[in-house]
Amino acid sequence: MRSQAFSLGLASASLALLSGLSIADTIYLLDGKSLTEVKVTEETFKDVAYKDGSKKKTIKTDSVLRIEFSAKSPLVDRADTAAADGQLLEAIDDLTVYVEGFISSGRQPRYKWEPAYAMFRLVELNAIVGDLENLLKSADLLIEKVPESRFVPKAFLAKAEAQFLSGDSAGAQKTLKDFLNLIQGKTLSRRWQIEQKLASVLFDTSLTGKALRDKLDAISDQAGSEFPLVGNRADVAIGESLVSSKKFKEAKEIFEGVIESSQAEPRTLAAAYTGLGDCLFKQAVESRDGGQKQELLMSAATAYMRVVVVYRDQALYAPKAMFWAGRVFDESSGEDDKDKAQKLYTRLMREYRGTSWADEANAFRKR
Repeated sequence: MRSQAFSLGLASASLALLSGLSIADTIYLLDGKSLTEVKVTEETFKDVAYKDGSKKKTIKTDSVLRIEFSAKSPLVDRADTAAADGQLLEAIDDLTVYVEGFISSGRQPRYKWEPAYAMFRLVELNAIVGDLENLLKSADLLIEKVPESRFVPKAFLAKAEAQFLSGDSAGAQKTLKDFLNLIQGKTLSRRWQIEQKLASVLFDTSLTGKALRDKLDAISDQAGSEFPLVGNRADVAIGESLVSSKKFKEAKEIFEGVIESSQAEPRTLAAAYTGLGDCLFKQAVESRDGGQKQELLMSAATAYMRVVVVYRDQALYAPKAMFWAGRVFDESSGEDDKDKAQKLYTRLMREYRGTSWADEANAFRKR
C-alpha cells in the first residue's frame, strides 16, 4: 500500500509540473461560497494572499473555512494521499521527513504556505492516532518555526487540549495564557479571544453542570453570527453537558440545531451526531411502544453510523459512535442487526485497539 501511495504521490507531482498554469487552488469560505481557479501564495494570522489570474488579492483568514491545494511537494502530496487511504503512520513519516528537510536546509520552500501546512497536518494526524506526545512536539515546532502562520492559533488550542487529555490541566491553562498573550501582542481578531475563552472554560475541571453551561452559553452569544464555528462548538459542549445531566430532550434540540447549521467544522459535526445518537438511544430504551422504539433505534443508528463513515478521522468521537452503534443494533429487532453489532465490535477492537471503547466492545463481543 505504501508503494502505491508513493506512486500516486509522484504521479500527482508530475501532473502538477506538466500542467503549469492550469494548477489552481480552491478557497472555501464560511458563507458557503468558494474562490476557485486561484493560487494561494501566503497565509498569515490575518490574511490569505492569492493570485486570481494576474491580480494579487487577499482575504481575511477568519472568512476561510478551508483551502484545497492542487499542487504540493511530492512528500506532502504523498502523505495526504496516504492519509486519505487510512495509512496514517506512513503519512506521518512522510510529513516528518518533509518538515525535517525544510528545517535543516534553511532554504525557502517552493510553496510558502507548505511548511506550516505540513506541521499542522502532523498535529492533526498525531491526534487521530492518539500520539499526544508527538502532537505536542509538532505543535511546539509550528509555533516556533512559522510563528505568523494562520495555523498557529489552532496549534495553541490543540496543544492545550492534548495537555488536558493527558491529565496536565495546569499545563493546558498555561498554554492558553501564552495564547492570550499572543492574541493581545499581535492584536489578533476577536474570534481568537473567544476561542481562547472557550478552551479555558472547557479545560477547567472545576466547572460542571449549570455553572459550565452558563459560561458556555455566554460564549456562544459572544460568537453570534460573526464567528459561527466557535458558537457551534460552544453549543455542542452545552449539549454534551446536558447529556451528562440526563437532560436529553434539551440536548437533542441543541445537537439538531448544530447539525442544521451550514457553518460547523467536521469535529463539531461529529460531536453533534454522536450526541444526537445518545439522545435518541436513550429515548428508545425508555419507550414502551415497540414500533416507536424500533424507529428511534434506527434513527440513533443513523446518527452514530454517520460519524463512523463520514467522520471516522475524528478520534474523540468515532470509536464511541462505533461502540454505541453496535449497542443500538444489539437492541434492535431488525433482521441481521445482531450480526451487524458483532461486526462493529470486532472492527472497533481492531481499529481502535487500546482505547476504552475497544475494551467496552470486547465485553459485548461473542466468542
